[in-house]
Amino acid sequence: MSQDHRSKVAAERREKMRRRLVEAAVMVFAAKPQGDVVIEDVVARAEVSRGTFYKYFDSLDELLVTVKMAIGHEVLEHLAARGPVSTDPAEALAYDIKSFILTVRRYRTIGRFSASLGLGPGELIIDMVPDYMTWGVSKGRFCDTPCWLFGTVLKAGVISVMLRIMSGEGEAEDSNEAVALILRSLGIPPDEAQRLSATPGQELEAPPGTLIARVDEIRRSQGEVAH
Repeated sequence: MSQDHRSKVAAERREKMRRRLVEAAVMVFAAKPQGDVVIEDVVARAEVSRGTFYKYFDSLDELLVTVKMAIGHEVLEHLAARGPVSTDPAEALAYDIKSFILTVRRYRTIGRFSASLGLGPGELIIDMVPDYMTWGVSKGRFCDTPCWLFGTVLKAGVISVMLRIMSGEGEAEDSNEAVALILRSLGIPPDEAQRLSATPGQELEAPPGTLIARVDEIRRSQGEVAH
């Protein structure tokens, strides 16, 4: 067996164990939505020792950040797989924001999970920023705003809506107001931003076997109401 092959096998095993710990953390958190998760819960679910845990993560917080990234990747992967719904970047952005909010509202454990870590649901949508900014500027639809600034506005809008939903204070027009504000910040005229904010989104269905779908199964088995 060559050194390259041994290195490849070792890397695959390491990634498999990391994935096992990530999946265990997701399942534990779904079963304990109040957030009182400890390392012992994760290692018991993954059926590994504390020593094995510390070979891959320095702390529970580090693991939970990795979990957030994994879930975020799944959400964005589903959005990207659908492709743009419009040739207008402003309308497409409005649709994606609405779809994101509807999807996280459906799979509410995702929102609670992110919020309890101080990582609001808006963090999961931040990877969309560079592509949308490049597209919007090239089409003359968006003013050339630094990605970090656009990302801050986007996160603030989405997080605000999601926190209101999770608190039970949300209203039907909240997502419209957030979308309109985000579009105005990109240079879309107020009247047009308001019109585009009414663009309907689509609640996405998490494919069976994904982390999101598995969390939802646990949530439903505990008798939670989706909306």
